[in-house]
Amino acid sequence: MKKKLLVIGLSLYIAATMVACGGHSQKEIDLRDQGVEALDAGDYDTAIKLFDKALSCSIGKVTDLEIDINYYKAAAQFKSGDFEGAAATYEALIKYDGDNYEPYFLRGSIYASEGEVGKAILDYDKAVEVDKKNYLLYIEIYENLDSLGYTDQGKVYLNNALQISDKSAEAGYYKGRINYMLGQTSQAQELLQKAVDKDIVEARLYLAKIYQDQGDYDKAQKLLEEYAKSEDVTSEALATLGDIEMANGNYENALGYYEAGLSLKSIDNMPDLLKGQVSALEHLGRFTEACDALTQYLESYPNDEVAKKELIFLQTR
Repeated sequence: MKKKLLVIGLSLYIAATMVACGGHSQKEIDLRDQGVEALDAGDYDTAIKLFDKALSCSIGKVTDLEIDINYYKAAAQFKSGDFEGAAATYEALIKYDGDNYEPYFLRGSIYASEGEVGKAILDYDKAVEVDKKNYLLYIEIYENLDSLGYTDQGKVYLNNALQISDKSAEAGYYKGRINYMLGQTSQAQELLQKAVDKDIVEARLYLAKIYQDQGDYDKAQKLLEEYAKSEDVTSEALATLGDIEMANGNYENALGYYEAGLSLKSIDNMPDLLKGQVSALEHLGRFTEACDALTQYLESYPNDEVAKKELIFLQTR
């Protein structure tokens, strides 16, 4: 969760269920699902009300369903700007899901976003204590802190992850990735190559980044093409493939990679893919399509001044 007001806690929900609707679980599930739809639609106040109604229908026992609903509720509170309410919900989740790193990590991220870095670090420390070998957790903590200007504090977690005693192939991949993030290229390249040799699919993506940084586009492209064929392909990898093809002047291939990235169900880098698509269309002389694509991009990202100027240019073509 990156980026980037009091509420009733979970313990009070439990008390309320003693006199609530007596607990047909299907009703609770239906209300949860309606709340998720409202959350996805950006109607956070409605989502919170629906999650509260769902919780009032539980049968007086905290189950995985109530925990699930509270995670959704906290997300809705956070997105609505109710940081205090979200933190309170995570406080309750810690009581009932304390063997899970997530409530600590998510509450810590709220504190970090509010500038309370001391509290954030206490929660982040607890999260990694709960799940010591979760390398992705260390990376996400770093990315959260770095994005908010607390880069030095974030690097502590990356360096701590490198100290974990773990000889597994997966650990080698993550440590290679972390070394790359820390700018330790030679160590990263060695570890990532070993991970590739052991068929850790994602290692190809980060080893390709190193080759791309070094200007060795042929090696980078080979690795990324292998990665793109896997079931684990990400929008980030497809965008990187598109960028390499653009650099090599293969605009049709680049467009194909950008559009493949845009077709995925999970997209983490939508702006990069959309701008890559526009650039490829421009280079192909398909200015009307580029103009349409850029117009759609600006509907989602209206503050991109560079894109606004580019749209004016395209409209004259």
